[in-house]
Amino acid sequence: MWKRIVAIGGTAVLLAAVVGHAAFASGGGRSKTAAVSAPAGPPATAIVNGDAKTARSYWTPARLAAAKPIDQVRTGPVPDSFGTAVLDFTRSRITPQTANKSAPYKGVGKLFFTEPGVGDFQCSASIISQRLVVTAGHCMYGSGHYFTNWQFIPGYDGSQGTLAKQRPYGTWSWQSAVVPTNYQTTSGTVVNDYDFGIIQFADQTFSGKLKTLRAKVGFNFQTVTGHTFDTAVTMLGYPCNLDSCNIMQRVDSSDHRGSGVASGTNGDTAYEYGSDMGGGSSGGPWVENFGNPASAAPTGGFATRNAIVGVTSYGYTDPNVRVQGASQFNGDFSSILTMMCNLNPGNC
Repeated sequence: MWKRIVAIGGTAVLLAAVVGHAAFASGGGRSKTAAVSAPAGPPATAIVNGDAKTARSYWTPARLAAAKPIDQVRTGPVPDSFGTAVLDFTRSRITPQTANKSAPYKGVGKLFFTEPGVGDFQCSASIISQRLVVTAGHCMYGSGHYFTNWQFIPGYDGSQGTLAKQRPYGTWSWQSAVVPTNYQTTSGTVVNDYDFGIIQFADQTFSGKLKTLRAKVGFNFQTVTGHTFDTAVTMLGYPCNLDSCNIMQRVDSSDHRGSGVASGTNGDTAYEYGSDMGGGSSGGPWVENFGNPASAAPTGGFATRNAIVGVTSYGYTDPNVRVQGASQFNGDFSSILTMMCNLNPGNC
């Protein structure tokens, strides 16, 4: 999500989208009744949605359409590399565009939420189990509290003319959510080692049959820890600098560098890969060994097909740098994944 501007020239920004923030004024996104954010709660404890009906009805088509990008500026020491980071990548819309309904693309979607008193936001996210979705921590938590009203639309294609075609797998409302304890205590720090979180989405009835998110979509990604330091990734998401946040974009890159944060400090295990996606792409997956079918996985040391190694966390204020960063999945990620898998039977 592009969030909370602190102007430090030529540095980096988190990547999301918002309505009603001072940086990109818009009259179309605010609720006349202020949404109530969930308190942080005890560390490493998931928050639970006590009013799913209200959260579901909040997201009118007008609110969904009104989300716009804003910036959160990186405070780290790495300078722009003379207008370009010299990190190679390729990027395009997903091809064909109808691939949003095919594996593995259909495991990615748009995530909408509300930061009370600020506005309505959008990020990207992806399915990792029967009911669980992974996204960026800053799409879930900030200023000492959780956000609220999360809604996930897998396989979203906003360029289509009807809601049914825009949302081929329906619209899903959140049930519980958690970010790492270390993100709660360091969420104001960019770059960050813990910028990821997990949301559980409630089952829905289709044609009289109750289904989980994964059962309806028919696909989920795997996750692995400790790979972002040196691999090749496919980044997916809905950046608002391309196709007005409406069409899923794909970036492929293996050209990378470390975050530049000093060893032993928060942010030192984040990594940057070449990319030109902007606001709205936050939380989108960085996938290792992307492709279909899963049985065609490579035979190298990192051989898990469609394995998420991180999610988009930040980019740079200068669009010519063309870089995105991610927190490498680590033990904190494994801990919250285990907790959320055990939160309800059948989550994983």
